[in-house]
Amino acid sequence: MKRSRLIATSVLVALAALCGCASHGGTHEENETAVSMNEVPAAVRATLERESAGGKVTEIEKEMKDGKTIYSADVEIKGVAWDISVAEDGTVISKEKE
Repeated sequence: MKRSRLIATSVLVALAALCGCASHGGTHEENETAVSMNEVPAAVRATLERESAGGKVTEIEKEMKDGKTIYSADVEIKGVAWDISVAEDGTVISKEKE
């Protein structure tokens, strides 16, 4: 009887953890913060505007990686989804199709 309760409790804890991840987007790191285009540094804004020319920035997240601030943007350009990561000084770190 105790073993079945332990298993049931473990399953419930696992489900609660999964639900918790789903409610926060599932893939977000704890140090990521959603920001608007108006909240990013001018250099980052200029880079995102240049890299998304003809497209639309749908989401921007600010995060710390290895002690550096990184801005990751989801961008849609001509129906194609892109993930663009930019350093605080405006340098493109990566630009990948999603």
